[in-house]
This record gives sequence, C-alpha cells and structure tokens, in this order.
Amino acid sequence: MTRPEIAELYARYAQYYDDGRAEQFGSLFTTTATFLRAPGTEPVTGRDAIAGLVRAAGTPTGIRHLISSMIVVAGPGDVASGSAYVQAVRVDEHAVRLVTLGRYTDEFRLEDGAWRFHVHSYEPFTAAGLRGAVLAGEP
Repeated sequence: MTRPEIAELYARYAQYYDDGRAEQFGSLFTTTATFLRAPGTEPVTGRDAIAGLVRAAGTPTGIRHLISSMIVVAGPGDVASGSAYVQAVRVDEHAVRLVTLGRYTDEFRLEDGAWRFHVHSYEPFTAAGLRGAVLAGEP
C-alpha cells in the first residue's frame, strides 16, 4: 500500500522545508527529480539542487506548510501519482498571514526502498491581492 508512505512523504516535505533541513528535504526526492515551481520560474532538477532551494530560503522561514486532501493513485510496480492541496502561512509575532494556497501534483517513484518525489509541481491558486492577508491576529 502506497498511501500511508506517501502521506508520510508529504508530512516530511512540509516539516523539513519549514525547519530548514535542506539535506533531509532533498532526500525526499529521487536523484533525478524535477521540481516545477510556480509558473514563470525555471524547473529545478536533481536532489542536490532541490535541497539548495531550502538552503536559499534560510532558516527559520517562519512559514508553515499545511498539506491536505491527498489523492494517491498506485501505478504499476514502483510508480504512483498523486495530488494534494497546500496552504502556506507565515507565523510572526502578531499574526498568521497567508503566503499561498495551491495544489501539488506529483509523480512518485520507489527508489532505494523508499517512496520519493520524482516530478513535483506546484500550481498556485492565490490571487496577488490575497498574499499576506491576515488570517488571525493583528493586521
């Protein structure tokens, strides 16, 4: 069964990114993975380059990724696909602010005995005017 393992993969993705654990974040991807970020940005290819995204973001970012509504479709053998909604918020001293809402669409592969992201793409839903909106606390 791949669903529990892939749910764990998404959970580790969120926490490793949010905690700035670049090497652990990179280990969630296959060695030849592709990360397709928001439209208009260049794809990032390879585990080391993907880990570099976390290093470049710095730590701690104050961002918390909340991943939900996962769908996992088992494929033949060592492949699967799936998607999940993501909400990212920034927690600061006085408020919780919206960073983005969107969807992850993924291809997974079993590599070295573990499920990993092979193609990870992000589709934002957030209109520019909503970025930074206060969800709780003081404006």
